[in-house]
Amino acid sequence: MATPPDHADLPLEPGTHRLSAKYIGSEDPEESKHLLEEVNGVAVMDELVDMIVYLRDRNGIFYSIEDGHLAQAEELLDMTIQEQGLSPIAREVFAVWLVSDLLEIRLKKNHQPHQVVQKWDELCVLYTDEKLSDIDKSEPVLMVQRDVFFPIQREKTITNEEILCLLYHEAKFNVIEGRYPLHPEDYHTLAGLQALIHLGKYNPREHVQAEYRANLIKFYPDHMFQKEKFLFFTRKDESAKCEEQFMSAHIHLSKQYEQLDVQTQLGKLYREYLDICWSYPFYGSAFFSGQVETPTHKFMKMIKSAPDTKVLVAINTEGVSIIDKEKEILLLYAPFDKLLWEYREAEFDGDDDIMPSLFLQFLVRGEEQEVTKLLQIYSREAKLMNALINTCVMKKKISRKEDGVDFVDAGLFPSRNDASHASKVCNKLDKLCLTTYTKKGECMD
Repeated sequence: MATPPDHADLPLEPGTHRLSAKYIGSEDPEESKHLLEEVNGVAVMDELVDMIVYLRDRNGIFYSIEDGHLAQAEELLDMTIQEQGLSPIAREVFAVWLVSDLLEIRLKKNHQPHQVVQKWDELCVLYTDEKLSDIDKSEPVLMVQRDVFFPIQREKTITNEEILCLLYHEAKFNVIEGRYPLHPEDYHTLAGLQALIHLGKYNPREHVQAEYRANLIKFYPDHMFQKEKFLFFTRKDESAKCEEQFMSAHIHLSKQYEQLDVQTQLGKLYREYLDICWSYPFYGSAFFSGQVETPTHKFMKMIKSAPDTKVLVAINTEGVSIIDKEKEILLLYAPFDKLLWEYREAEFDGDDDIMPSLFLQFLVRGEEQEVTKLLQIYSREAKLMNALINTCVMKKKISRKEDGVDFVDAGLFPSRNDASHASKVCNKLDKLCLTTYTKKGECMD
């Protein structure tokens, strides 16, 4: 049975450990041979590599692998699944990722993590905009987490409690880190479910308001309880308001599940938590950093242009979401059946800071006619985004063909999933700098 970690742990990234190789050598004549083999690119035998593979429940598994520098991601995933005693479907649900505070990369099955780590600094220089000093301090960890290519509809059929536990912890991490911008009432419901799982049912003798106040950081993203500062005044303490809602949610859900033995029915609570997350279009996404132009009035633009808005670009098997990184709100969701995209390399114009771009063109129903809107996203990771979208669309097309669906001249695929997200999505197009075109391609701006 899956047991959650102690509720005192913070939902932060685990401590980082660079994968380190321990060479077994001696001063005999064979050492020279080994060195020559390394120089000539020949695989060196009898080499032990220590690795720690983390899971999103903050557990880490230590491996010391012979010829570990040649170990592939698929082998590490199989070893972890076997070590955790997970069911065979876990091989489809999860993948091995390299994760740091600067960059996250899903490894293909044949990738050799040890080799990728050796090039991590180069990858960060290529795909991030961080300073070299910050890149040097950043160290990746090996993480087994949800595979971005695993279909959400299949995930909803999972009943295995151990797998649901890991999916719950990953979703919880994304909620608390602000990657999943939700409606306020959903934040409170999720916090109440999390409290049931980690604190047990509400007990007025144990669960006093001060405890809820102290635990806000473990149950909510920062923007839900931190004070908003204004020029001449401050709002009522947001944390006080949030802790009251937190306590109320815990009490309400404790009554709702009064007949439930929490410790033996954790799987039900995991599913309840995930069910709320599944209702949002960005669930199960891979996340990329980028920036978009901030819309400004023409007169203000002549005086001084506004700084770009930093965004998270969330891509999953269904579409692309744009999230304001600072305000933690969803700006745009575009399903693949209403989306065209194009990657464009940066054009050198003497400005070293210029970045490559990903263009998104999507269909919008206007007042009189359907039009398309064009958004330009600047990002060092634009090439990675483009590759992921291409792969998701290709897999989607293959899946539709296998199901006997003809999508020629009918968009990429049927838009059957739009309705499921309709109540959760409110695109804020006025917050984005967009170019408008007719369906014939004529610019309307």
